[in-house]
Amino acid sequence: MKVVSFSTFGGPDELGLTEAPMPVTAPGQVLIKVAAIGLNLGDAIIRSGRSGLQLPMPFVPGGEVAGTVAEIGEGVSGLRVGDRVLGAIFAEPRLDGGYAEFAALSADVAFKLPDAVSFDVAVALAVQGLTAEQLLARNTVVGKSVLVHSAAGGVGQLLVRLARLAGARGIVGTVGSATKRDAAMAAGADQVVVSATPDWAIEAPGPYDVIFDAAGGEITAAGLPLLAPEGRYAVYGGASGAYPSFGPTQMAGVTAAAQTIAGFSLWSLLGDAMRRSPALKASYDRLFAAVADGSLAVDIGHRFALADAAEAHRLIESRGSVGKIVLVP
Repeated sequence: MKVVSFSTFGGPDELGLTEAPMPVTAPGQVLIKVAAIGLNLGDAIIRSGRSGLQLPMPFVPGGEVAGTVAEIGEGVSGLRVGDRVLGAIFAEPRLDGGYAEFAALSADVAFKLPDAVSFDVAVALAVQGLTAEQLLARNTVVGKSVLVHSAAGGVGQLLVRLARLAGARGIVGTVGSATKRDAAMAAGADQVVVSATPDWAIEAPGPYDVIFDAAGGEITAAGLPLLAPEGRYAVYGGASGAYPSFGPTQMAGVTAAAQTIAGFSLWSLLGDAMRRSPALKASYDRLFAAVADGSLAVDIGHRFALADAAEAHRLIESRGSVGKIVLVP
């Protein structure tokens, strides 16, 4: 079968299309004939070596796939050959094996798809949809004012859409460039400002009851003062590569205003206990149902052939992408 792998850490050009043996379907696993592969910024971070992970080389990245079940391992029940599934490899948890024509993974993380949910949409929901759904479960937005940073990205668009469905009172989004404004507005934001401009916080002064931030750096430094008394600031990433300092003065202000700064990482939920938990399936079932009934739209921004994975990595690292990037074997 064909896979995309890299043998040394470095830039996108380290990725190459090669031949590899078919995966062996172990007991408790299923083999998926892959139809769509989800690309995340974390894939590029791993490829570059910035993750600090020690990896076996050559390494086949990819933590989310969708396709049809091609083979069932011993001891697996509830799935049949031919079933359409999302393969949430990352929930095992591991982040390898997805950039391939076939992927073997635990049956615990293979979730049946309704006919109305395409393979592309399924991988868009795998990490990014689950992240947005879990963030909203932890930070109530019903009747509240909400600020979503990076509102044109995969998670950001879903946060805007799901917050609107949940009953947020008003939603403001920030985007990195004016070219992304339309995507954030289409997702359902009431107002969109360009965070690359120095006075973005003046254009959207708040205060906000809930702020969602995966940017870090100067965005966080400018955003914290916009938080309302008793508000929640949910930090779920640091795409800028930095976090602002948080000293006694900032802590005193947060305390006096009874505010909450809440960190969140999807990886904190994963492992044996979570992947076997009904809660993981319940989250996906809610997302799939919202897509199937038409209440949740998912933006597939870019599709690349698997052989063009390097080009897809260049795009996601350029910060120029809008919506989900999908690789197709």
